[in-house]
Amino acid sequence: MDSKKKNDKEEKKKKELEKEKKKKAQSMTQEEKLKEIQLQQSEKIRLNFVFNKLCSLEEEASSDDNSKSKNYLRRINENAKQKQMKIPKSNYKSQLEKKNKKNYKNKDEEDEEPKEKKPPKKKFSKKALRKVIRTLCHEFAKDELDHMIWEVDENLDGYVSEDEFENMYKKCITDEKEEESKKLFYLAQFLMYDKDEKHEITIEDTLEILCARHQNNVDAALDDIFDIEKKDENGKIRKVKRETISFLEYAQRMHELSMKKRNIISNKKKIFCDKLKEEALKEAKERDERKKFEEGQIL
Repeated sequence: MDSKKKNDKEEKKKKELEKEKKKKAQSMTQEEKLKEIQLQQSEKIRLNFVFNKLCSLEEEASSDDNSKSKNYLRRINENAKQKQMKIPKSNYKSQLEKKNKKNYKNKDEEDEEPKEKKPPKKKFSKKALRKVIRTLCHEFAKDELDHMIWEVDENLDGYVSEDEFENMYKKCITDEKEEESKKLFYLAQFLMYDKDEKHEITIEDTLEILCARHQNNVDAALDDIFDIEKKDENGKIRKVKRETISFLEYAQRMHELSMKKRNIISNKKKIFCDKLKEEALKEAKERDERKKFEEGQIL
């Protein structure tokens, strides 16, 4: 009897804790939820490596930077900056007076220490994506590259910062309903797997990150990436594992799986909605029959 009571109490406590967690999750903002998600050390190291790689590619000069149109625009911008720096003659005296006043004020005050300049925040744009995708022996259209940046770019400055990149990764790995767009995620994930920069991945390349993330479901995750359906000599379809997979094959495979999951979720929603409609129609019919029966009795 005592053991049963203890078990009942423990179950009640678990249920209460689960309810509290659900309430907290509902009240939390998306930013707070993302902060609570903790990545494994190996996963975080590889993610930072990919981000730094993209930022370094952003800083490198490319063949597109030397085009005639871009050089022409640079010259115009440089000339415009030089014109802005020049002081017109009419305002020259007034500006000198202002400077002298500031100098007199600062004589009595203590000299302030010069503030250290903060290093510029790392970020990358479609320029870095184009370079990476070219190394993977593929070419994406400009619109597609723009869309990949736009999916993640929260402040709409045309660049992806470190926080935006990490938030994108966390959103995608916790997206059970397949609502997030994942083009940039597929690229980042492939680069995380491809440590040796062979431009293709094997099962051994993926094991470290998959074990850190999935733990108990590593085999299922490997099947999702590497399994292919092929026909035998007898015409039967069997699953066969690929030894290597390229970026384009990986992205297509992951997209197909996400679409299947989305269809399964939408079908479940339809079945649930249909049941609710049937129940509502039954209740409405019962109400009508009761009214008719009551009216008949009164008459």
